[in-house]
Amino acid sequence: MASDFTTLTWHEAFREFLLHLEATRAAETRRFYRTQLTGLIRWAEENQVPFSGFGKRHLDRYLVARAQGGTSPTTLHHDAVCAKAFFRWCQKNDLVERSLLAEYEVRKAPTPARYMPTDDEIKALLAAVADYWNPAANPPVRYIHPAKRIFHRDRNTAILIGLLDSACRIGEMLSLRVDDYREKERQIVIRESKGRESRTLPVSAEWSESLRVWQRLRAKIMADAKPGQDEGWLFISEYGGQLDKGRFLKAVKTYLEKGGLTNRITLHSLRRYSLNRLAKVNLLATQQIAGHKETRTTLMYTKLDPDFVRGVHDSVGVVRGILTNKRAAQARRRLV
Repeated sequence: MASDFTTLTWHEAFREFLLHLEATRAAETRRFYRTQLTGLIRWAEENQVPFSGFGKRHLDRYLVARAQGGTSPTTLHHDAVCAKAFFRWCQKNDLVERSLLAEYEVRKAPTPARYMPTDDEIKALLAAVADYWNPAANPPVRYIHPAKRIFHRDRNTAILIGLLDSACRIGEMLSLRVDDYREKERQIVIRESKGRESRTLPVSAEWSESLRVWQRLRAKIMADAKPGQDEGWLFISEYGGQLDKGRFLKAVKTYLEKGGLTNRITLHSLRRYSLNRLAKVNLLATQQIAGHKETRTTLMYTKLDPDFVRGVHDSVGVVRGILTNKRAAQARRRLV
């Protein structure tokens, strides 16, 4: 693009990189890079570090400044990874003569403890949805119109059961359209995926039932919609448009408080809970359901509790089989 590397500015290079992301990456990935690199560019400009002269020592200074400001080790790791990816792309596309970060070693971040919800907590969360919209269990909601209470109860219940049943990410779930659900085949097609590859997932009888209840209510709400007003989203807002992720997250936090549940439970915890249970039965099928390209990524979601390990150990019975054969041989020798 630019023949004079020394005159290219941070914002010119960043604009080209964002255009590339727009064409090749999912929305969440674009937001991730934009967030991480915006801070880096601001720091470089404040410290008068030119784009063409940014190198390993500058990245070290930036990371130290971030760490002193209280940034977590995980975020610092992301900062470094994004900086390397940005300059690597700039080199490949002739925005810099060579990447001064090519040999920079990114420090591994400590693996954060990932909370795994228990069966009882999952049951309590689903019960909290019904309780929250029930005036007998939550008196303040008696001032909300019954139709509105039913709308939120049935929609949010269907979403939460769906997240558990499919192990989908919340963005994938809220991007579903009515036509993505194949009721007769009991299948759902995930088109908006992090890996940009669609996948078809089975739908359990339980989720199918909650979808049936929700779709009947959705059809009733949208019956009087003007032509073109119904955009086809499976899970709609009160106004018929696509449900906003932030609003749903806020609702889930309310349900967690209502159920007296730990704030360590997140929507990603539900995905982890589902994949963990599935992986204990069949790892390859779980990888396909998760939409992971690598099995090792799926393994990161797996936590083998002692009872499960004991059950596997007892069912295989390695020593039992050896000793049983030994006893049988001894019995045969006594008969000779």
